[in-house]
Amino acid sequence: MRYILIVVSSIMLIFSLESCGITDNDQPIPYYLDLKNVQTTEPLTGAPGTHKITDIWVFADGQIQGVYPLPAKVPLIWEDRQTTIRILPGIRNNGMNDTPVLYPFFKEIELTITPEQLKVYTVPLVFRYIDNCKFSVNENFENSNIFNFYLDPNSESRLEQTTDMASTGQKSAAITLTKAGVFTEIGSAIEVVKGQNLRGKSYVEFDYKGEGEIAVGIAKTLGTITTIEYFLFVPAKPDWNRIYVDVTDKTSSNNYDTYRLLLGFTKTGNSAETKIYIDNYKHIHF
Repeated sequence: MRYILIVVSSIMLIFSLESCGITDNDQPIPYYLDLKNVQTTEPLTGAPGTHKITDIWVFADGQIQGVYPLPAKVPLIWEDRQTTIRILPGIRNNGMNDTPVLYPFFKEIELTITPEQLKVYTVPLVFRYIDNCKFSVNENFENSNIFNFYLDPNSESRLEQTTDMASTGQKSAAITLTKAGVFTEIGSAIEVVKGQNLRGKSYVEFDYKGEGEIAVGIAKTLGTITTIEYFLFVPAKPDWNRIYVDVTDKTSSNNYDTYRLLLGFTKTGNSAETKIYIDNYKHIHF
């Protein structure tokens, strides 16, 4: 009986050591980042901007910890030392939900903390445009409207400033379409000359609302020849939305002397009139 008790005691001790040593001591302990309420600022004024940042990319000491849809409570493994956290904004390229990418024109948010176990750190998410990006077009339609280069001078529809509604500020630009199937093409008065765009990342972003369809395009001029291409067609929405259009492939080629950005508008539906609104249009590149 004595030997049986010794064996049973030994087995119980082994189970006790395994339980304490393996599961308790080696279990990682997290701390958390509370990420929500994203804001952006306008590049020149610092005023609040509009955005469609959908995801946050989180790095700790240079190692990616994951990509999280907003809002997010991000768990990180606790270590008893200072940790540098970097947070970068993600978008859906060309408005496609299945194409998440880092947006290259916002500064990352960086903080260094000595984390406490299980603590939740709320991080203010205010993203600002990086200092060395260029805004060939930055039109909020408050005091001007540079979209006045009409490819069809006989078009009855014009994109005009309006106080009917605005995504931000007091004004936006609106176009009223009355003829079904008529495609109205309007270009920016600003042309980008070859050499002004360093052929790095290049995007167009803007707010839009209404009915009908919006086409995003580019007109390239080489010598006396102008080539027009539309590469993204966006159905307008009943509420304001923002889209980021990747035009890197279009502007990084060498087949132009100058280019200008285009917007095309098409009436859809059976109503007598179709209205489309545009606001806070930017063409950004390096």
